[in-house]
Amino acid sequence: MRLELAAWIWFGVASAATCVLLVHLWQRRRRGALDALGSSGMLERLTPIDLTGAPYRRGALLAAALVMTGLALAGPQWGAQQVEEQTRALSVVLAFDISESMWAEDVQPNRLERERLEGRRLVRELAGHRIGLVAFAGSGYLLAPLTMDQGALNLFLDALDPTLGGTPGSSAAAAIREGLSVLREDGVESGDRAIIILSDGESHDEESEVLEMARAAAAAGVRIYALGVGNEKGEPIPLHDRLGERIGGFKRDGDGEVILSRLMREPLASAAELTDGFWVRVDEGGVGRVASALSELERGRADVTRGLRWTPRFQWFVAVALALLMIDWAWAWRQRS
Repeated sequence: MRLELAAWIWFGVASAATCVLLVHLWQRRRRGALDALGSSGMLERLTPIDLTGAPYRRGALLAAALVMTGLALAGPQWGAQQVEEQTRALSVVLAFDISESMWAEDVQPNRLERERLEGRRLVRELAGHRIGLVAFAGSGYLLAPLTMDQGALNLFLDALDPTLGGTPGSSAAAAIREGLSVLREDGVESGDRAIIILSDGESHDEESEVLEMARAAAAAGVRIYALGVGNEKGEPIPLHDRLGERIGGFKRDGDGEVILSRLMREPLASAAELTDGFWVRVDEGGVGRVASALSELERGRADVTRGLRWTPRFQWFVAVALALLMIDWAWAWRQRS
């Protein structure tokens, strides 16, 4: 036998002990009041009701009923059976831009932190689905294969940093390529799959390269959703050292001019449309819209999991508790009659 919530047993025992104590204290008080009225012989002649007997039998019945109630609440189970279950979930890859432009501070505190925040929201929204993580700058990097472990995913999100990118620049094509690679290794039999790209949209790829990868995703049945981080006004990129610490000043081009980074809609918007997805800014309800779109997709079948299923037996203890209460009621009725 196993118990789901063993702590309820202590509740039953404590309640039973309290019941016995209350009966004992009530009996002592009752005994004192009767002694003040007269002797026991006189009281017996005045009334046919036993005024001196102690109600410990009823107290014992009520205490036993409370113990049985505690056992029932503890969720007793026995009779285990071998079962096989197959989970149904979406396969989703989150791709995060870790190029240097994500240091820009046109969103507070900067694009990178906003990207992390939205990533955590997506992980929460997609609880119960398989999620993989990819980072990209000039090339793509696998951070986490498809998993349902939200704790591990959040640890990887905390480690996102432009210093992780070995290749400078920003390649949206590499993000899609790496995301497709993760999804192709998934063992799901059917169901929809998706890549969600969080980026300011700046890409050093030719637009044709990005759209070519989008067509490959569409052919594989993978939808692309793009979340834009930043704004279109243009923001300088603060300089940071190799440890990610800000060192003052801004990134400049070969002529010494400060480089301004802007939120770009293309080519990610066109790439998403090719796969029946869409592009949306994060500050325009982006995560909510993407989560809503994903909720309409077909879930695929994942690996079969085997385990034990225990049969609940709480009803037996409930039945015993009710029987004890019925006996108590019958005893009280018999005394009155």
